Amino acid sequence: MIRGLQHRLVRVLQRRLAKTSYRRHAKRPPARPISWVVGPDEVANMVASIASAIPGSYSVSLTKHPFYADAFDYGGASPRRGWALQMLSEAWHFGRIAAAARGVIYVGPGGFLRAQDDAREFEFGFLSERGAGIVCYFTGSDIRSIPVMAEMERRSGRPNIATYLPALSPVFSSGEYDLLRKRLAATADRYADAVFNASADQSGYLTRETMPFRYFYPDDRIADPRPKFASVERPVVLHAPSSPIIKGTQLVRAAVAALREEGLDFEYVELSGVPHAEVERELLRAHIVMNEFYSSMPGVFGVEAMAAGAVLLTAADEETEPDLPPGSNSAWVPTRHHEVTERLRAAITAPPEALLAQAEAGQRWLRAHATARASGEVVRQVLEDLRPSR
Repeated sequence: MIRGLQHRLVRVLQRRLAKTSYRRHAKRPPARPISWVVGPDEVANMVASIASAIPGSYSVSLTKHPFYADAFDYGGASPRRGWALQMLSEAWHFGRIAAAARGVIYVGPGGFLRAQDDAREFEFGFLSERGAGIVCYFTGSDIRSIPVMAEMERRSGRPNIATYLPALSPVFSSGEYDLLRKRLAATADRYADAVFNASADQSGYLTRETMPFRYFYPDDRIADPRPKFASVERPVVLHAPSSPIIKGTQLVRAAVAALREEGLDFEYVELSGVPHAEVERELLRAHIVMNEFYSSMPGVFGVEAMAAGAVLLTAADEETEPDLPPGSNSAWVPTRHHEVTERLRAAITAPPEALLAQAEAGQRWLRAHATARASGEVVRQVLEDLRPSR
């Protein structure tokens, strides 16, 4: 009872503080001009990536990411503050950035006012009333509906990420979880000036037109694939799942075991729960990378694999994901869940020149569709075309 009362009190105070902060900061020019705020919680490096592609942006991550170690303009809860004080501090900060920025790009499902439980209704209304732009950049299970994806599986006969999400936690199959997806979709439909989403891979309750989801890999970090394919005596196969069950780790392990029994000689590296820097080091060694066997998108790790000059085996498929650019399937080796052993065998036994050709095809796709330069141009144009704001 006391904790519930405290939460309600903090929720009311957050709204008042945000309004007071906005009024105060709107009267004076900001110390640092801000184009767009990007946040509030890092998801697979997307906040940092999007912010880096937008000049004058301001990045926010209210929670510390377990794998990525990027620096943000505002980030992380202070261990010296209690919960209530932290929430009030964040409300004051929200009012300040709302007064300074042209708009906010929301990455993921959360809000800047974490004591609120209204699916961002207050925040979106607050920003909209004050002429600030609102962009939603959905990244996966923040908008994905389990029942909607289950119906997709029944129609197609093809399992997807939502098939196995309930195995991770019963919360994913609860009515409360799906109700929140409906409410998040409703507020985005009502308030957002633009929405980015992968319409098949992240199917849910959005009814409006959306922009295709894009990746933002740094152009200057794309590796030359030729040296590691000059001589491939023992292929290195890498699998680094952030969530093993939904990434298909069980399929990869079964394939690796079967091919070793056949006598194929290769090095298999599996990483999970390690710092991203360690994954990056192994990517530079890897000839073949296994990722996402229930998804119709290549994923951030898949993009990183292509950037590192590896051959990517993934279930991503432009035939099932209309938001992938035409010709995407040539960038990787399309591998459905029941084809993992077959496709891995073909890759391990392929001559180095064939592997190099595939790796180079992946990097051509990356440069055209998934770098900070290419995606930044698209997103900046979308932002420029939005309704006039202050």
